[in-house]
Amino acid sequence: MNTEKKELSRRSFLKGTALGAAALAGSGVLAGCTAKQAVDSGLPENWDKETDIIVVGFGGAGASAAIAAREAGAEVVILEKQGVMGGSTATSGGLVYAAGTSVQKANGIEDSADKMFEHYMNAGNGFNDPALSRLAADASAGNIEKLIALGATFPSAPSVAGAEYHVGSEPIARVHSVVYGELSGGGAYFRVLEDGARNAGAEVLEETEAKELVVDGSKQVVGVKAVKAGTEMFIKARKGVILTTGGFTRSEEMLRAYSEQAFYCQPLGAPNLTGDGLKMAFALGAAASNIHEVLGCPGLTLPGKIAATYAFWTFGTAPAILVNANGERFVNEFGFYDWKNTELLKQPGRFSFSVFDAATRDAAPGMIVTGFSEDLEQEVADGIVLKADTLAELAEKMGVPADRFEATIAKYNEDCAAGVDTLFGRPFLLTPIETGPFYAFKTFPTMFDTMGGLKINENAQVIDVWGNVISRLYAAGNVAGGVLGEHYTGSGSALNAGMTFGFIAGKHASTLEALA
Repeated sequence: MNTEKKELSRRSFLKGTALGAAALAGSGVLAGCTAKQAVDSGLPENWDKETDIIVVGFGGAGASAAIAAREAGAEVVILEKQGVMGGSTATSGGLVYAAGTSVQKANGIEDSADKMFEHYMNAGNGFNDPALSRLAADASAGNIEKLIALGATFPSAPSVAGAEYHVGSEPIARVHSVVYGELSGGGAYFRVLEDGARNAGAEVLEETEAKELVVDGSKQVVGVKAVKAGTEMFIKARKGVILTTGGFTRSEEMLRAYSEQAFYCQPLGAPNLTGDGLKMAFALGAAASNIHEVLGCPGLTLPGKIAATYAFWTFGTAPAILVNANGERFVNEFGFYDWKNTELLKQPGRFSFSVFDAATRDAAPGMIVTGFSEDLEQEVADGIVLKADTLAELAEKMGVPADRFEATIAKYNEDCAAGVDTLFGRPFLLTPIETGPFYAFKTFPTMFDTMGGLKINENAQVIDVWGNVISRLYAAGNVAGGVLGEHYTGSGSALNAGMTFGFIAGKHASTLEALA
């Protein structure tokens, strides 16, 4: 998706309200799976497979749901449409946002679920469900203990996310980095939960794509129609179906319909986030919650790289500045990444340039962008990075006004000399841009995943547009909305929410009376 070529009017977007979701339930966005078809499809003559609980999607939330269900004694089948497991979880940083944990206490950090909840409400700005945010805060310490019990370690002290500074919350070190054996990052976090689910006895059907929720005459969800190796199969869920399919960053149709800001972002991370769970639930009249929000950072995609290895720059590794199409700075480059992404979306053309000099190139070899060469010559030859001997020449290559650009650099260098960023309060790496050659590369809004989705209650049950529970249907992870609001609360918040409501869904579904 080429961000520069987007010319859609703001009025062309349907905001993600519950009624908007219902209105689109019968449109092309749902790819032929309408509410009437779902309700009238009836039951299959024969089920190809039966289990207590079907989990659709094998990422962190799905694995958590499976673990909880198995611990409650339920039989579990996980459907994963890819041959590679993990989804957004595996491509994440493997961080968990949590308060009042044993890891914090061991490092002398005082914190509480109450303070974390307060931050959720500050960042949510009225767009999150307080009951759901409260549960996520309260469960976070237990989630860390569960990971430890499953074999994870946390050898480094928790860190401050940085989002707190933007919304007036107390900056407390809550970001926990998972290590599992020799693995770190998202791979470690998912492997802990994957092993936990498999060891608990959950059955995993790989390369099996869920296509439709099967309902009975009472409109309760009783199974899933899926396709494996081109063959259609019907799987019965005696107790319930849990959707953990992630967001919809790879569905241009859904982005166009539900989220303007996401539509203008380049997708990072998992390539399979096509909104499957959302479509299936919308077909049953499910409501949406905060579906228009997106989680991302200023970045770029590299030619020839697959989705999972897209590169981005969080500006925490080397001194540089961001300038817009007018040649002017517009943000604290060391602010929280999701906040910078939001500001970038407001700029002319919805793009900017990352600008730095030879001194930065030499001081941070290989750290400008993950995947860039150390001397940047390959990227210059490929046209990804612009290089010039003077600032005026660089401005010409960038296509920005040279006088404004040179004035921007002069002001920035002046502030660097004084040690104070008078424009945006940047606190770190105030290093002047003065040593040629000078460099710039185009930087776009990106997204790791969408940040809202299906409306759920405190039991992780999916709610319809009339406020009623859709019987025996659950959702957890980024397919569900409500925990997070207008602003992302900090690195690891999505993983914590996925664990929290995955565990809740798996446990609650296991308590239901099994269908005959």
